[in-house]
Amino acid sequence: MKSYILKNRKLSIISKIYLIIIWILLSQTINNDVIVPSIKSTFISMIELIKDPGFLNIISSTILRTLLGFLISLFLAIILGILSSISKIVHNLMQPILKFLNSVPTIAIIVLALIWLNNEIVPIFVGFLMVFPVLYETVLQSILNIDKNIIQMAYLYRVNKIEIIKNIYIPNIFYNLSTIFNSALGINLKMVIAGEVLAQPKYSIGSKIQLERMYLNTSGVFAWIIIILFISAMFDYMVKALRYLFGINKWK
Repeated sequence: MKSYILKNRKLSIISKIYLIIIWILLSQTINNDVIVPSIKSTFISMIELIKDPGFLNIISSTILRTLLGFLISLFLAIILGILSSISKIVHNLMQPILKFLNSVPTIAIIVLALIWLNNEIVPIFVGFLMVFPVLYETVLQSILNIDKNIIQMAYLYRVNKIEIIKNIYIPNIFYNLSTIFNSALGINLKMVIAGEVLAQPKYSIGSKIQLERMYLNTSGVFAWIIIILFISAMFDYMVKALRYLFGINKWK
Protein backbone atom coordinates (compact mmCIF):
# COMPACT_ATOMS: atom_id res chain seq x y z
CA MET A 1 0.00 0.00 0.00
CA LYS A 2 2.83 2.37 0.95
CA SER A 3 4.69 1.64 -2.31
CA TYR A 4 1.44 2.27 -4.24
CA ILE A 5 1.03 5.71 -2.58
CA LEU A 6 4.68 6.58 -3.25
CA LYS A 7 4.29 5.52 -6.89
CA ASN A 8 1.22 7.77 -7.27
CA ARG A 9 3.07 10.70 -5.71
CA LYS A 10 6.01 10.12 -8.03
CA LEU A 11 3.72 10.09 -11.08
CA SER A 12 1.98 13.24 -9.83
CA ILE A 13 5.32 15.06 -9.47
CA ILE A 14 6.43 13.90 -12.94
CA SER A 15 3.18 15.14 -14.54
CA LYS A 16 3.62 18.55 -12.86
CA ILE A 17 7.21 18.76 -14.14
CA TYR A 18 5.97 17.95 -17.66
CA LEU A 19 3.38 20.75 -17.44
CA ILE A 20 6.05 23.24 -16.33
CA ILE A 21 8.34 22.14 -19.19
CA ILE A 22 5.49 22.57 -21.71
CA TRP A 23 4.76 26.02 -20.24
CA ILE A 24 8.44 27.05 -20.60
CA LEU A 25 8.65 25.75 -24.19
CA LEU A 26 5.41 27.50 -25.22
CA SER A 27 6.39 30.82 -23.66
CA GLN A 28 9.83 30.71 -25.32
CA THR A 29 8.44 29.64 -28.70
CA ILE A 30 5.61 32.20 -28.81
CA ASN A 31 7.71 34.87 -27.05
CA ASN A 32 4.69 37.04 -26.29
CA ASP A 33 3.63 37.59 -22.67
CA VAL A 34 0.11 38.60 -23.72
CA ILE A 35 -0.50 35.13 -25.19
CA VAL A 36 1.64 32.85 -22.99
CA PRO A 37 3.53 34.65 -20.20
CA SER A 38 6.88 33.39 -18.96
CA ILE A 39 7.29 31.79 -15.54
CA LYS A 40 9.33 34.81 -14.44
CA SER A 41 6.68 37.39 -15.38
CA THR A 42 3.96 35.21 -13.82
CA PHE A 43 5.76 35.01 -10.48
CA ILE A 44 6.50 38.75 -10.55
CA SER A 45 2.76 39.30 -11.03
CA MET A 46 2.01 36.87 -8.19
CA ILE A 47 4.30 38.75 -5.80
CA GLU A 48 2.55 42.00 -6.75
CA LEU A 49 -0.83 40.40 -6.08
CA ILE A 50 0.27 39.11 -2.68
CA LYS A 51 1.64 42.54 -1.73
CA ASP A 52 -1.74 44.13 -2.50
CA PRO A 53 -3.32 45.29 0.82
CA GLY A 54 -6.67 43.76 -0.22
CA PHE A 55 -5.19 40.35 -1.14
CA LEU A 56 -6.29 38.56 2.06
CA ASN A 57 -9.80 40.01 1.77
CA ILE A 58 -10.03 38.79 -1.82
CA ILE A 59 -8.83 35.27 -1.00
CA SER A 60 -10.88 34.92 2.19
CA SER A 61 -14.06 36.20 0.47
CA THR A 62 -13.82 33.62 -2.32
CA ILE A 63 -13.00 30.81 0.14
CA LEU A 64 -15.93 31.86 2.36
CA ARG A 65 -18.34 31.84 -0.60
CA THR A 66 -17.06 28.40 -1.65
CA LEU A 67 -17.43 26.87 1.82
CA LEU A 68 -20.81 28.50 2.42
CA GLY A 69 -22.24 27.24 -0.87
CA PHE A 70 -20.79 23.79 -0.23
CA LEU A 71 -22.16 23.54 3.33
CA ILE A 72 -25.64 24.66 2.22
CA SER A 73 -25.52 22.05 -0.58
CA LEU A 74 -24.35 19.37 1.85
CA PHE A 75 -27.03 20.14 4.43
CA LEU A 76 -29.88 20.12 1.90
CA ALA A 77 -28.48 17.05 0.11
CA ILE A 78 -28.45 15.05 3.36
CA ILE A 79 -31.97 16.15 4.37
CA LEU A 80 -33.54 15.65 0.93
CA GLY A 81 -31.55 12.49 0.22
CA ILE A 82 -32.86 10.88 3.43
CA LEU A 83 -36.43 12.05 2.72
CA SER A 84 -36.23 10.74 -0.87
CA SER A 85 -35.11 7.33 0.40
CA ILE A 86 -38.19 6.97 2.62
CA SER A 87 -40.78 8.90 0.58
CA LYS A 88 -41.72 8.21 -3.04
CA ILE A 89 -43.40 11.63 -3.20
CA VAL A 90 -40.19 13.50 -2.33
CA HIS A 91 -38.18 11.22 -4.63
CA ASN A 92 -40.49 11.90 -7.58
CA LEU A 93 -40.53 15.64 -6.88
CA MET A 94 -36.73 15.76 -6.88
CA GLN A 95 -36.28 14.00 -10.25
CA PRO A 96 -37.36 16.89 -12.55
CA ILE A 97 -35.34 19.35 -10.41
CA LEU A 98 -32.19 17.24 -10.79
CA LYS A 99 -32.81 16.77 -14.51
CA PHE A 100 -33.18 20.54 -14.90
CA LEU A 101 -29.97 21.29 -12.98
CA ASN A 102 -28.00 18.66 -14.93
CA SER A 103 -29.32 19.79 -18.33
CA VAL A 104 -29.32 23.60 -18.20
CA PRO A 105 -26.00 25.22 -19.27
CA THR A 106 -24.05 26.76 -16.40
CA ILE A 107 -23.83 30.15 -18.13
CA ALA A 108 -27.64 30.30 -18.36
CA ILE A 109 -27.92 29.70 -14.62
CA ILE A 110 -25.33 32.43 -13.92
CA VAL A 111 -27.22 34.90 -16.16
CA LEU A 112 -30.52 34.15 -14.38
CA ALA A 113 -28.80 34.47 -11.00
CA LEU A 114 -27.47 37.90 -12.06
CA ILE A 115 -31.04 38.99 -12.78
CA TRP A 116 -32.55 37.57 -9.59
CA LEU A 117 -29.90 38.04 -6.93
CA ASN A 118 -27.43 40.45 -5.38
CA ASN A 119 -23.93 40.31 -6.91
CA GLU A 120 -22.45 39.06 -3.63
CA ILE A 121 -24.85 36.10 -3.53
CA VAL A 122 -24.66 35.03 -7.20
CA PRO A 123 -21.37 33.03 -6.88
CA ILE A 124 -22.67 31.19 -3.78
CA PHE A 125 -25.92 30.35 -5.58
CA VAL A 126 -24.12 29.09 -8.70
CA GLY A 127 -21.72 26.95 -6.66
CA PHE A 128 -24.62 25.53 -4.66
CA LEU A 129 -26.61 24.56 -7.77
CA MET A 130 -23.66 22.80 -9.40
CA VAL A 131 -22.65 20.72 -6.37
CA PHE A 132 -26.05 19.91 -4.86
CA PRO A 133 -27.08 17.21 -7.43
CA VAL A 134 -23.81 15.29 -6.91
CA LEU A 135 -24.11 15.35 -3.11
CA TYR A 136 -27.83 14.51 -3.19
CA GLU A 137 -27.33 11.47 -5.44
CA THR A 138 -24.48 10.27 -3.24
CA VAL A 139 -26.62 10.45 -0.09
CA LEU A 140 -29.57 8.76 -1.77
CA GLN A 141 -27.51 5.92 -3.25
CA SER A 142 -25.65 5.45 0.04
CA ILE A 143 -28.96 4.65 1.70
CA LEU A 144 -30.53 2.62 -1.11
CA ASN A 145 -27.40 0.49 -1.68
CA ILE A 146 -26.98 -0.67 1.89
CA ASP A 147 -26.99 -4.47 2.02
CA LYS A 148 -30.51 -5.49 3.06
CA ASN A 149 -29.11 -8.65 4.67
CA ILE A 150 -27.24 -6.50 7.19
CA ILE A 151 -30.44 -4.64 8.10
CA GLN A 152 -32.39 -7.91 8.39
CA MET A 153 -29.67 -9.38 10.61
CA ALA A 154 -29.81 -6.28 12.84
CA TYR A 155 -33.56 -6.69 13.24
CA LEU A 156 -33.11 -10.42 13.84
CA TYR A 157 -30.82 -9.66 16.78
CA ARG A 158 -33.32 -7.02 17.96
CA VAL A 159 -31.04 -4.05 17.44
CA ASN A 160 -33.16 -0.93 17.90
CA LYS A 161 -33.69 1.52 15.03
CA ILE A 162 -31.59 4.28 16.58
CA GLU A 163 -28.56 1.95 16.75
CA ILE A 164 -29.15 0.83 13.16
CA ILE A 165 -29.24 4.44 11.98
CA LYS A 166 -26.23 5.38 14.10
CA ASN A 167 -24.01 2.40 13.25
CA ILE A 168 -25.08 1.47 9.70
CA TYR A 169 -26.81 4.31 7.83
CA ILE A 170 -24.87 7.35 9.09
CA PRO A 171 -21.36 5.83 8.64
CA ASN A 172 -22.26 4.65 5.14
CA ILE A 173 -23.62 8.06 4.12
CA PHE A 174 -20.65 10.01 5.42
CA TYR A 175 -18.08 7.52 4.12
CA ASN A 176 -19.49 7.81 0.59
CA LEU A 177 -19.78 11.58 0.86
CA SER A 178 -16.18 11.84 2.04
CA THR A 179 -14.97 10.05 -1.10
CA ILE A 180 -16.36 12.84 -3.32
CA PHE A 181 -15.63 15.82 -1.05
CA ASN A 182 -12.41 16.67 -2.90
CA SER A 183 -14.01 16.73 -6.35
CA ALA A 184 -17.18 18.44 -5.06
CA LEU A 185 -15.20 21.20 -3.35
CA GLY A 186 -13.08 21.60 -6.50
CA ILE A 187 -16.18 21.96 -8.68
CA ASN A 188 -17.72 24.38 -6.19
CA LEU A 189 -14.56 26.54 -6.12
CA LYS A 190 -14.46 26.70 -9.94
CA MET A 191 -18.15 27.59 -10.20
CA VAL A 192 -17.94 30.23 -7.48
CA ILE A 193 -15.03 31.90 -9.30
CA ALA A 194 -16.93 31.67 -12.62
CA GLY A 195 -19.87 33.37 -10.92
CA GLU A 196 -17.54 36.04 -9.53
CA VAL A 197 -16.11 36.75 -13.00
CA LEU A 198 -19.58 37.76 -14.23
CA ALA A 199 -21.15 39.08 -11.02
CA GLN A 200 -18.11 41.20 -10.07
CA PRO A 201 -18.49 41.31 -6.26
CA LYS A 202 -16.17 43.82 -4.56
CA TYR A 203 -13.75 41.30 -3.05
CA SER A 204 -13.29 38.18 -5.16
CA ILE A 205 -10.76 36.25 -7.22
CA GLY A 206 -13.14 36.22 -10.19
CA SER A 207 -13.38 40.03 -10.24
CA LYS A 208 -9.59 40.31 -10.21
CA ILE A 209 -9.25 37.79 -13.05
CA GLN A 210 -11.73 39.81 -15.10
CA LEU A 211 -9.76 42.99 -14.36
CA GLU A 212 -6.49 41.37 -15.46
CA ARG A 213 -8.21 40.22 -18.67
CA MET A 214 -9.43 43.75 -19.43
CA TYR A 215 -5.86 45.06 -19.15
CA LEU A 216 -4.52 42.10 -21.21
CA ASN A 217 -2.32 41.16 -18.25
CA THR A 218 -2.12 37.43 -19.00
CA SER A 219 0.67 36.93 -16.46
CA GLY A 220 -1.75 38.25 -13.82
CA VAL A 221 -4.37 35.73 -14.93
CA PHE A 222 -1.79 32.93 -14.74
CA ALA A 223 -0.77 34.14 -11.28
CA TRP A 224 -4.38 33.91 -10.07
CA ILE A 225 -4.68 30.42 -11.58
CA ILE A 226 -1.65 29.30 -9.54
CA ILE A 227 -3.20 30.83 -6.41
CA ILE A 228 -6.46 28.95 -7.15
CA LEU A 229 -4.46 25.72 -7.45
CA PHE A 230 -2.97 26.40 -4.01
CA ILE A 231 -6.47 26.95 -2.57
CA SER A 232 -7.66 23.72 -4.18
CA ALA A 233 -4.69 21.86 -2.66
CA MET A 234 -5.54 23.40 0.72
CA PHE A 235 -9.08 22.04 0.40
CA ASP A 236 -7.67 18.58 -0.40
CA TYR A 237 -5.53 18.61 2.75
CA MET A 238 -8.48 19.89 4.78
CA VAL A 239 -10.68 17.00 3.61
CA LYS A 240 -7.92 14.47 4.37
CA ALA A 241 -7.48 15.98 7.85
CA LEU A 242 -11.22 15.74 8.53
CA ARG A 243 -11.30 12.12 7.32
CA TYR A 244 -8.44 11.31 9.70
CA LEU A 245 -9.92 13.34 12.59
CA PHE A 246 -13.30 11.60 12.43
CA GLY A 247 -11.82 8.22 11.53
CA ILE A 248 -13.97 8.00 8.41
CA ASN A 249 -11.50 5.67 6.67
CA LYS A 250 -12.23 3.06 9.34
CA TRP A 251 -15.98 3.08 8.69
CA LYS A 252 -15.82 0.95 5.56
